[in-house]
Amino acid sequence: MTHFLLFLRIAAKNREVYFLKIITLAIALASATLIVLFSLHEFSYDQSHTQHKSIFRILERNQHEAFDGNRLSAKIPNDVYTQLSTLTEDSITLSRIKIMQGISMSANGKLYHERKVHAVDVALLSIFDFKPVNGSVDSFNDGMLVSENFSHEIFGTTESTGRTIKLYTFKDTLTYTITGVFRNFPTNTHEDFNIFIPYQQNAIERLKFSAAASGVYGKFNHGSITDYTHHLKNISSEHLTYSLQPLSEIYFGPRVMGEEARHGDAYSILILISIVALILFLALASFVNLTTLTLPHRAKELAVKKLAGTNHKSLLAMFASESFSLVGFAFVLGLLVLLGLNSFIQPVLAVNILDLLFHNYTAFAAITFFILTIAGVAPLLLAYRFTRATPTRLLSTDAITFPRFKRVITFLQLGISIFLIVASLVIGRQVNYSLVKEPGRNHYQVVYMPYPAGLTNVAQLRADWKKNNPNIVDVIATSQLPHQVQSKELNSDFYFIAVERGYRDFFNLQLNSGRWFQPNDENPLTVINKAGVNLADTDNIIGVVENMDEQFNRPQKPLKYQLESHTRYQYLCVRILEVNVRTTLHVLAHAFDNRFPAKVSFVNKHFEDWLHYQDRLNTLSKLLVVVSGILSCFAIYGLSISLVRDKLKQIAVHKLYGAGTLRITRLLAREFVQQMGIAILVFTPVTFIFLKEFLRSFVYTTPFLWTDPAYPLAYCVGVIIMLCSIQALSLNRTNLTNVLKG
Repeated sequence: MTHFLLFLRIAAKNREVYFLKIITLAIALASATLIVLFSLHEFSYDQSHTQHKSIFRILERNQHEAFDGNRLSAKIPNDVYTQLSTLTEDSITLSRIKIMQGISMSANGKLYHERKVHAVDVALLSIFDFKPVNGSVDSFNDGMLVSENFSHEIFGTTESTGRTIKLYTFKDTLTYTITGVFRNFPTNTHEDFNIFIPYQQNAIERLKFSAAASGVYGKFNHGSITDYTHHLKNISSEHLTYSLQPLSEIYFGPRVMGEEARHGDAYSILILISIVALILFLALASFVNLTTLTLPHRAKELAVKKLAGTNHKSLLAMFASESFSLVGFAFVLGLLVLLGLNSFIQPVLAVNILDLLFHNYTAFAAITFFILTIAGVAPLLLAYRFTRATPTRLLSTDAITFPRFKRVITFLQLGISIFLIVASLVIGRQVNYSLVKEPGRNHYQVVYMPYPAGLTNVAQLRADWKKNNPNIVDVIATSQLPHQVQSKELNSDFYFIAVERGYRDFFNLQLNSGRWFQPNDENPLTVINKAGVNLADTDNIIGVVENMDEQFNRPQKPLKYQLESHTRYQYLCVRILEVNVRTTLHVLAHAFDNRFPAKVSFVNKHFEDWLHYQDRLNTLSKLLVVVSGILSCFAIYGLSISLVRDKLKQIAVHKLYGAGTLRITRLLAREFVQQMGIAILVFTPVTFIFLKEFLRSFVYTTPFLWTDPAYPLAYCVGVIIMLCSIQALSLNRTNLTNVLKG
């Protein structure tokens, strides 16, 4: 108790220093906690299954030279599935999984629309982990398996076994009985799995989906991916090759046609981890540097304790208890602040801090213990020198001040601050500029916007946009979006859509028979899709094209394509390159009205989600750089306090000869400027090499700008001058006579 009260008195006398210690550590540890939790969540995607390392899915790659777009597909033809399952029936468990979006559902006396259902083989139950909540999940025959979230949403309880659900699209209706309710998959699962029905070709086709191709998941009963490469070569052709993608690589892997998977960016997360590691280093360096200010004031205390018989180990243990108490207090404070900001963090990261704490507590506890141990031990390296000093040395007028160590700390803190700000500017601009980082990603996307009133010549608009913006590939007008056709003919099963002649080429629609619209064609000539062949009731049909709905995992509607005037158009569809996509979106939104920008959306909603995900990570990296800037300011403030105390006699002499605030400011700033010069010489090549290597991973790279180094330099110089001025002004109110006497 006596030691604790003594420590409080010491802290009260040096409250400015101890406040800086706690606040810098609290901010850094809060940042580290946030990034550690988020990184654990991201890197543990799909690892909740007992044998997740043995689970994979099959991908198809189109090698044809003339193919345009994403070459990777998760839709595997049934004959390929049959061949592979026959070749490997003893060593691999395989299951088809058909994704069916846009299904309507009747349950518990209510209607629900736009639901996603998975038709799967029963073998999937032995691939993924399905933990029963109600009923049985071992087999579902002609029944249905649902998640506890779904059961609770529809029936208000998880005990829904035996309840019936009707699924329908258009006219056909299928009735299923719930045979089991399984525990929700974790949030860090690449896809949402809520409703499973048996994979039956007749049922799939009655719901207006094609059973010719589906996703295929598998699990190795023994062996590994390399052992089965030859099987995939046997079923591959010249233009279509097949590969196994481990389950753990789906989330961070390339986007794939036909999937509904979420995707992350391991590269950006590693950048966040690097930034927070440098933030921790800044905070620890500041923590250690501030310790050099408090230790000399405790020299007499240590000397008295040594004379009273206290040994070296006991003194070191005393400093260790103080250090770890400060670190622990700062950690608790940072964690409380983080939890208090949870409502602001959740929209940025789309995760809940409390949920992450409970789901990753083991790994988080281990990493936190490691960080806190380093933070607690770091100041003891300086305290060790004091505890080893003799009482005579501790009582001498020549205090132990660590001048060389302080210069190194100043150089490192200034250098790291400049490096972080420069890197954040370039990395943020690069992420906004280009999303093309790896093979397999689409090189373009299709966006849509409302058809502008008064536009009569789409052809001229197309020519102007393509000429003036190299990132715009093509433009067409249409009355309906390809994945949201709602217009239905009266007294007919057909839906219809008004299109331009370039619609087929724009969406790469494959012609099944007949021909597409030619320049002289006019309404009522019609092209139908394959789903409408058996319903054709007119002589005006000139061609048949493949179904588009299958691309979006939606039911195949019988559809008529017709040529109409511009008065029927509701949307402009624009094909744009992914390069500098955000700038292109801004240009399109303001193309017709700068005051009221149009809403521009992606046809591929998964890409749009991924773009928002990138934006969130980019926002987080900028916030972390702001945090590093604040910590740099605190660090420079702590260094200025240290500098004032080291040069107090010199400053007193200058003031005795009439030196004003400006001269004292210049005296204090000179030491910082010298260290900044060294930091610039050392960290400039480090920053350049790092960013050059970072940009090499992109297909399209942003150039360096002169403002990239100018901003951080201006910031650091401004902070130094401001804080040195504050210290100089505070010295005007200090009596320096006693300093000269000492």
